[in-house]
Formats: sequence, C-alpha cells, structure tokens
Amino acid sequence: MAKYRTAVIACGIIGRVHARGWLGVEGQPTEIGALADTNLDAQKEYGDFFAVGEEHRYGDYREMLDKEQPDFVDVCSWHQMHAEMVIAAAARRPKAILCQKPMAVDLREADDMLTACARNDVKLIIAYQRPHHAVWLRARALVREGVIGKVSQVQLACGGNLLNTNSHNIRLALFMMDEPEVEWVVGAVERTTELVERGLPAEDACMGVAGCANGANILIMGNLVGGLGQGCRIIGSEGIMELGTDRLPDSEVPSDAPMYMPEGPSARYNCEFGTGRYLNASTEGWQEVDAPIHDSWAHQCQEAIDWVEGKIESPISGGDRGRAVQEVMMALFESARKRQRIHLPLKTRVNPLNLMVANGDLPVEWPGAHEIRSRLVRGESMSWHDGGK
Repeated sequence: MAKYRTAVIACGIIGRVHARGWLGVEGQPTEIGALADTNLDAQKEYGDFFAVGEEHRYGDYREMLDKEQPDFVDVCSWHQMHAEMVIAAAARRPKAILCQKPMAVDLREADDMLTACARNDVKLIIAYQRPHHAVWLRARALVREGVIGKVSQVQLACGGNLLNTNSHNIRLALFMMDEPEVEWVVGAVERTTELVERGLPAEDACMGVAGCANGANILIMGNLVGGLGQGCRIIGSEGIMELGTDRLPDSEVPSDAPMYMPEGPSARYNCEFGTGRYLNASTEGWQEVDAPIHDSWAHQCQEAIDWVEGKIESPISGGDRGRAVQEVMMALFESARKRQRIHLPLKTRVNPLNLMVANGDLPVEWPGAHEIRSRLVRGESMSWHDGGK
C-alpha cells in the first residue's frame, strides 16, 4: 500500500509525465490519489488511465485540496496559473508541492510562491527535471573533479522562447557550476510578430550574457543558432564538455491511448535521457560520459520524497533554484527594456517583456496574434487564456 498520496492539478500532457514520475519511484511509495481539471474529458481520460476513482476527480482544484488533504500537490497547469495554484495549495499545508516549470511569469509571483510555502512550512520543488538525468549528474561530478579545468563559460542555444525552452538550459548551466550567484545580465530580444506561447507574449529570438560570481559567464541564445538544443557546451581552462539529450525510439515508448494525444505519447519525456562527452589534453579525442539510464522525472519525485523525509537538505530542484532561473530570464528582458546591463538582485517585479509589449516598445512588423500551443487546447478555444477568441 502506498505511503503517500499525490493530487494532480491539470490533467494534460505534462500531467501524464508527472504521474509516470511519481509511479516510477522504486517501490511506488506514492499513488495518484486525486485529480482536478476543468475539462471533463481530461478528467475522465486521466482518471481512468491512472486508476483515480471517480469520487476523487474534481473540477475545482481548491475543493479537491480541501477534501483530499494530499501529502503532495503536483501543479501541471500552464505558466500563468502556477503562482495562484501553488499559493492556494500551500495554504492547505501539504508536505510538498511540485510545480511545472517555469516557476512563474515574473519575479513577484516567484517570490510570492516562496513566501506562501515558507509561512506554511511547505517544501516547493520546481520541475526542471533534466539535471536529474543520470549522465548529467555524472557530468557534474566530472566537472567538480576538474576534467575540463576551471569553467569560464557555459553556452546555451535552443529553439523556442526563453520561458519555455532556454529556461531549462539556464537551470542546467547553474546546476553544472554548483549554483553560483548571478551578478549581472545583459540581453536583447527580437519580436517581429505577435507570437503568443501559453497565453503570454513571447519573443521571436533573444540573446544574453549572465555574469556569475565564480568568474564564469552564461551565453544564452534563443532561436538564433542551432546545434545545442536541450543541453549546453561548457568551456573550461583545460577542456570542453558538451551535454545533450536523446530518447528511446517510439517503438519502446508507452502509449497514452486511448487518451487524447496531440503530440504523440507523453511518455517520450519519461523516456528521454541525457548525453555527454568531454575533451581535454589527455583524452585523445572525445570521451563519452556514461551512467545507467533512469527516468529523470522519477528521480525528481524520489528527491521530493527524500526531502520530506529529511534525507536531504538541499534538493536539486528546490524552489530557490527555480527562482534563480526566473530572475535571470526577467533580467534579460529588463536589460532589453532599459538598454543597459542589469545588476542583480533585480528590482523590477513585473515581466519586462509583457511591459514592453503593452507599452508599444516592441512594435511588430506582421500583426496578428498566434498561439504556438493552440494544438494542445481542447474544444473551440485557441488558448487557455483568451476566452475562446
């Protein structure tokens, strides 16, 4: 019998990935005990698939929290709902909350989430799962051992917008350097269309540099060059390391059927694994980083359980580390807005990109809002946040 009960808020694609993470922890100490989603089809599909009884399915997540009193709350909604849901969950005092990345849409929300959890003695985990890849854990150990010398730069380059994709890579860069403080950020953004991602204005491209207290810097490139994707290149005084991702072939990936699958099987994320290689003067070419593959989501859920049980004190995915990513992203946007280097701590609490769009500081060349995640929305709506328009 399971030791803990997890309640899932929002039963979409990422909610399935999270559920597999909880159920993938060795010995299955946690069950999916309750769910909440405003869409009845999503409720039924998810509940049937993950064996959540009808009496534990809710349209109102606050009602679910009040009636179920779960040990863990897992927030799998879109970005704009994270802060509201985490704060509400924290008020009910579960043992811990796991919230999908990015932590929030601005720095104020991130701080409110941390405050709500602190005052209610609730542990907060932000689901930047990729540092939990086995190969990347091993790669960090190798960096600590000095296989590439002193790190001077971590290079990031990914398609997609900053909050959705390169946020993962910023988290990775900080993780690989053992969480240095970021002292300043300088950045620029391009927005020639009315791009919207999960209901939020998004940039077409961005570039930034973040200077860290350890003397290294992080080079951030979004939609500018290819080649790195979800991963990074680490430049050291004695060598180079490159990290990437791969996944099992679809023939080996569990299906979501009969659930709605607009992107194919969600378990592709659970079947993703890290890759790595490094080069220095003694390797005589690239040396692969090897480690037994595991589900990074399950590893993250195991960490949440271990944190609750007092087995660890400083989790890889703690809320403070999600906030550090949030501050770098918002500082990059603020640098673009103010056209100057931004020294941290960041004083601006709102999302500077949203502010620039609202103020007309980024006039588009080709008008017409388009939601790049519209294919994931059920029914007639084109976004969760536009009332169906």
